[in-house]
Amino acid sequence: MKGWLLDTNVIAEVSGARPDRRVEQWIASQPEHTLFLSILTIAEYQKGIHHLPVGDKRRPRLQQSVRALEARFSGRVLQVSNPVALRWGAISGEVKRLTGQFPSVIDTLLASTAIEHNLYFATRNISHIAHSGVAAFNPWTDDPAHFPL
Repeated sequence: MKGWLLDTNVIAEVSGARPDRRVEQWIASQPEHTLFLSILTIAEYQKGIHHLPVGDKRRPRLQQSVRALEARFSGRVLQVSNPVALRWGAISGEVKRLTGQFPSVIDTLLASTAIEHNLYFATRNISHIAHSGVAAFNPWTDDPAHFPL
């Protein structure tokens, strides 16, 4: 593996007022060039911002935070490419066949992105990507020594 695709919940944790110490230490220990985001994470933040009422005083601060996130990850924001979308289709169909339930679209698109880019997927939502085939890492509970780059 060449790095880490960070789920939105990981970014939200380390951006919060009181981040989990373990998650904060883990992310701080990683070389910056090994950390990646999906455009879907940026989209999830935009969704949250635009869900707020137009005059909400939090909007400008949150929009600035997203711009800072985009600047930090410049050149490391991964798109939903054709191979990612095709892998997502295969994963979604297989999970439905195995479990009888369609998996979360965003979570399996993120897992597909990680697979296509040879990245670990750092997320708290391990159950959401079960059966996807992604190498998943939970920074709240997993030992990073078991996930060598």
